[in-house]
Amino acid sequence: MPPWGSSTCSCGGSLDDIKQMGIPRTMDLPILDNHVHLRPEGENVEAARRFARAGGTALNITCYPKWEHLGKPEYYRMVFEAAIGIARRVASEVGILTLVTVGPYPVDLVRLLSMGWRPERAREYMIEGALLAAELCQEGVAHAIGEVGRPHFQVKKEVWDLSNEILEEIMSIAAEHGCPVVLHTESATEDTFAELASMASRAGLRPEMVVKHYSPPIVEVEKTRGIWPSVIASRRNAREAARRGRRFLLETDFLDDPSRPNAVLPIDSVPRRVKMLLQEGLLSEEDVYVVMKENPKRIYGVEVPP
Repeated sequence: MPPWGSSTCSCGGSLDDIKQMGIPRTMDLPILDNHVHLRPEGENVEAARRFARAGGTALNITCYPKWEHLGKPEYYRMVFEAAIGIARRVASEVGILTLVTVGPYPVDLVRLLSMGWRPERAREYMIEGALLAAELCQEGVAHAIGEVGRPHFQVKKEVWDLSNEILEEIMSIAAEHGCPVVLHTESATEDTFAELASMASRAGLRPEMVVKHYSPPIVEVEKTRGIWPSVIASRRNAREAARRGRRFLLETDFLDDPSRPNAVLPIDSVPRRVKMLLQEGLLSEEDVYVVMKENPKRIYGVEVPP
């Protein structure tokens, strides 16, 4: 599944375009932010330019909910296509690699139930969204199903249980279609990783095909049970992850929200953290290639360029 911005993809720009556009590069290393949201009403392409100027070479763009349209028959197609369209623009206009992650957001369930939907119909609706995401992955238009999972806040037991049922069913869909899954859950602990790995195993999905979005710096494979931690790239987290191993990804969870600029983290944070870790001797250039190139390739099958 060729990502946009690769030399083999007709819908993206050349990765050499960044030089032609006059965007100065601060490093000549592969730099992936594994989880950002770029929205039509936000900075979108301009945010990606800021990322590229800091040295970033690849973005994993995750779809963002438009809850005013939730419940409509074509809702998920509309939300997914918005992310896909922005990814194409970023690849073409900025010249960096773009991956796309699409899936039914777990809080959709809470909102559908609050709208009076029956639990079974809400489940069916979200599974339809997951099937569409899997089809887009198989077509090479997307690269992972996500962010899917369960609410990060307290909900009633029946909502929690139904969320887990939906998640396990989505994992089964991912296994059948050969897609990675990107998880949204409560703050992760070793017990959380163990539970999620067990769910994946029951669904027939290898834990190595599962990414925990917004992960703390728990990176040891025996503690994550094979799930990939996508560590939120604060200075403290980045340093701790690098001290503990090389089996992780970094992300900002940049929301591209005009009302909250730079939330959750500024989009240029990952390249800046990589530079910091190199300067402090916590990562070598060879280590950066492991974290930023080898790890994503093992998950998404995509080469992140320098």
